[in-house]
Amino acid sequence: MKKTQGDGGLTIKYAALQGNYWMLFGSVFTFIAVFLLSRGFSAGGVGVLMALGNITGAVLQPWIAAVADKSEKYTLKQLMMCITVLGIIPAAALALVPGSRYLAAGQLMVVMAVVSVQQPLVNAVNGYYLSRGKSMNFGIARGTGSLGFAVLSWIMGYFVASFGENVIPIAICFLLVTMLAVLSSFRMERGWEDDAEKDESAKKPSETSSKGDVISRTHGSGWGLIRKYRKFFLVLAGIVFLFAFHNMVNTYLIQIMGRFGGDSSDMGASIAIAAVCEIPVMVMFSKIAERIRPNRLLKIAGLGFLLKAVAIWMAGSVLLVHASQLLQALSFAILIPASVYYSDEVMEEQDRVKGQAFITAAITVGGMVGNLFGGKIIDAAGVPAMLTIGVACAGAGMLFVWIGAVPTKERGSDGTL
Repeated sequence: MKKTQGDGGLTIKYAALQGNYWMLFGSVFTFIAVFLLSRGFSAGGVGVLMALGNITGAVLQPWIAAVADKSEKYTLKQLMMCITVLGIIPAAALALVPGSRYLAAGQLMVVMAVVSVQQPLVNAVNGYYLSRGKSMNFGIARGTGSLGFAVLSWIMGYFVASFGENVIPIAICFLLVTMLAVLSSFRMERGWEDDAEKDESAKKPSETSSKGDVISRTHGSGWGLIRKYRKFFLVLAGIVFLFAFHNMVNTYLIQIMGRFGGDSSDMGASIAIAAVCEIPVMVMFSKIAERIRPNRLLKIAGLGFLLKAVAIWMAGSVLLVHASQLLQALSFAILIPASVYYSDEVMEEQDRVKGQAFITAAITVGGMVGNLFGGKIIDAAGVPAMLTIGVACAGAGMLFVWIGAVPTKERGSDGTL
């Protein structure tokens, strides 16, 4: 294994990439509901379209990741730039030549898929440089992403309120172009390892456990993993419920604000508050994890989500909705890094990549459930009913996480958890 060395210049570039990506993410997934509602879609219709966009991205992610990992023709940078261009085309068409609402919906689905597919690739940039003996401060870079998300949310909310919803596709197109510029600043070669490392890894297709048993890297079917890590999969079930609530609130925040006379400017400010609260937690998370075990941090995050759900449910004004967003620091900001740490801790070495993939899948499924059913509930029974269901989802998520998040010392003699 190579010894890594820090590179301040790389950290700055990577922070710029993370900041640009999360600004793009916010302009698409936070404000798309505002744009589609202005085009005559119902809340339920918005939920269906967002669910379809997420599903498309989730289906493409493993395939794109495999291409990025194995391609001898394209570098990771080239692949990311090609995908970005695929997003610029429909975004530019939407901004310059507004068509029917159904054409707009199709164009936005393509953009959603592009942004979704880019997320694991943005994270993979860090792994690329680690494999070549260089390291970046991931916490600072990811904190810059949250800061970018916060700034974008505040500015976009103001501009939409002042100039109308057509600002949204213009902003999306602009951020896709700037992402190309940021990506062009990186220097990358084909593959993740040098030739010596590839030759070495080719000689070691499997690993050996402490008991001398040969362990395949692809060991374990889906059901086999569920039986082996039963409590870990309870945590995943909890994450699905927690993110169902999370996406209900984020996607339909414009309707929540509308109950109290708020507009897109208030929505943007509220999302910015939540994003700013994430920054110190994410930047300092490695220090926090040294003092508090990942399973306990997951339980804290579960409670934080429930408290936030209750706070938003009880809010009677725009100001109180803003106040509820302060609980982002105890919920989302802890859950995201804690779930990664927890997976690496409880999974045996040959299963760790699968563990990270399952976490991503649980977040995606929760998002789809929240988008789809949140809109349907609003159409059928209104925003208060959706918030009530959101509290129930957060409560169920916390319960599953509290039951499932156990320390590794509870692993059985057969390796099951």
